Amino acid sequence: MAEHFVTLHCEPCASCQDESWQRVVDGRLRREWQHYCPVAGTQACDGGWGPAPDLIREEIIAREGTERLGVGGPDGVPLRTAREVMGLTLARLSQARSHGFEATPVEAELLRGSALRAAGEDRGRF
Repeated sequence: MAEHFVTLHCEPCASCQDESWQRVVDGRLRREWQHYCPVAGTQACDGGWGPAPDLIREEIIAREGTERLGVGGPDGVPLRTAREVMGLTLARLSQARSHGFEATPVEAELLRGSALRAAGEDRGRF
């Protein structure tokens, strides 16, 4: 379930403070965003499960960078894992398969862990 709280809108100014982050909780991707402007006296926050909206993801990438992960093939993140964990459309999945997926550090950690678990489950079936 997504959480959402907003008090007022303000025009962005030099005093505005935004903070975005991701973490893995119980094997799932969690995102948070907070905004505070002492000049306008406004605050807003948002949080939820799954891939982050572009605004949050762009702030995290600007601060922490990305890791390019291979998708598909023997050394890449399994297609099913990439699609389920990151909510990729078929078009984005095809692009990630061809060019790799630019993941935030937290997304990369989750995708690698999910891929290892999936590989272990596959080995247990034989």
